[in-house]
Amino acid sequence: MEGQDHLNRGCNPTVLSKISSLPQFPELSKIREIRKKLDMSQRELAIRAGVSQSLIAKIESNNIDPSFNKVRRIFNAFDEEIRCRRIEGKELGEQLTVYDLATKGVITISQNHRIGEVVDRMMRDRFTQLPVMDGDRVVGAITDDRIRDYTIDETRSGNKTYDEVMETPVSEVMEHPFSILNDDTSIELASLHLQREEAVLVSRKGVIIGILTSADFLELGLGH
Repeated sequence: MEGQDHLNRGCNPTVLSKISSLPQFPELSKIREIRKKLDMSQRELAIRAGVSQSLIAKIESNNIDPSFNKVRRIFNAFDEEIRCRRIEGKELGEQLTVYDLATKGVITISQNHRIGEVVDRMMRDRFTQLPVMDGDRVVGAITDDRIRDYTIDETRSGNKTYDEVMETPVSEVMEHPFSILNDDTSIELASLHLQREEAVLVSRKGVIIGILTSADFLELGLGH
């Protein structure tokens, strides 16, 4: 868990409306994992995505920082492949699990962090949700929607000023923790959770090792 950062006093109410509009960049390491699970060659993926095979190879070997547009085209190609196979009644290859799609490593906050610090973190690292930890124990979750709703309710009612909201500890605002799924949980089961939660945490032998968000899930059209 990372140490407490200083609150950026330049934060203002317009920040809250911007958080949820941030683009959700897929983790590049997922490209090779998903391609293998779908039993696609680099050439097949390149044709589907309308990019060069060399680009796919460079991405998978971490030798290039591709544009967001090209990454989006690659993930859209996965989406198209999955949809086609479902329509044709074909197997999707080896069953995808939450581990395959999860972002490895989880950025967390403590319940003692202030809301202003959470907003700064979300803006800087392009997150829309964060797990809340007490030591190595997951005790809650905080989302951009929750922060926005809390800020509006408290300032409109006159209970708090905006600055006072930003000084509020996370423990007073956080919601119930995200569900925790074993790393070998199927995507089909995870979809049931992600229909009602913004994210699920992925664990292996009791240790949190990743997070799968609803945005990650929908990136491949798997929510349908």
